[in-house]
Amino acid sequence: MTAPASYDGLPRQTSTVERAVTALLMVGLAVLVPIASFLGLFLGMVSDGCTGDTACNGDQIALGVLVSAGSPVVVFIVALVVVVVRVVRRLPAWWVPLVALAAGAGLWVLGAVVAASAVG
Repeated sequence: MTAPASYDGLPRQTSTVERAVTALLMVGLAVLVPIASFLGLFLGMVSDGCTGDTACNGDQIALGVLVSAGSPVVVFIVALVVVVVRVVRRLPAWWVPLVALAAGAGLWVLGAVVAASAVG
């Protein structure tokens, strides 16, 4: 008897459902990105607590606003590139938007903490 042929040379397959789920998750992420960026701009209002007797760091507030407003866009672009590469290579990509959502939320909160900690 001969050994069965190896399947290592064949391209990997992803299901249609997996591709549809990936596309829907990316659309959902695309909807959340402008909302998160817009809300990140409101973090500039933490400077309202800066009165005559309260010391504040304006540069730190600006950095926090920049991180909160800019990180959703950057994370989305990175996720989009990773999804396209994984789909072209026929690898599972459904998890990429979920990781991007968690990373974007984490960076948004980090920016909020940086901005809020600038108010003394």
